Amino acid sequence: MEIVFTKISDQEHSVRIRRSDGSEDTAVLNSRSFLRHDLAHLAVESEVPLALGFWGSVAQGASLKEPEIDSPEIMIAESLAGPVQTLMRIEADKERYYSLLLQIRPELASEDLASRIQQRCRKLLGHWKATPYRGEMVLKWDENLPSPKK
Repeated sequence: MEIVFTKISDQEHSVRIRRSDGSEDTAVLNSRSFLRHDLAHLAVESEVPLALGFWGSVAQGASLKEPEIDSPEIMIAESLAGPVQTLMRIEADKERYYSLLLQIRPELASEDLASRIQQRCRKLLGHWKATPYRGEMVLKWDENLPSPKK
């Protein structure tokens, strides 16, 4: 799936997706409320990995505007995305990411995963900061991600 974030202003951005079946969805969002959270979902769900978190569910047809997602993986994704967006905001080091994983999802915690999530977050934020107004940040979502081992 292709995910396109467009920088409208400092306050707003849009997200447009094109699924592998050709269907599309678009939403205009408040950047302060949603940008870091959406990027945190991308980082967490890519690195854990979570095939049926937010982005995987959108790839399978869930709406960007009113997603109705019911999977065990969305619970994992949401439990991590909120705190990870805070770590992104304060530019936390990998030790803070590891501590977060230990606290919230100890079954997934490893220093390697913490480092990968932190690096993915830094890369996504850097890409966004380098995106000009009315410019697009184009990302790919891997629709073949495996689910985490139980």
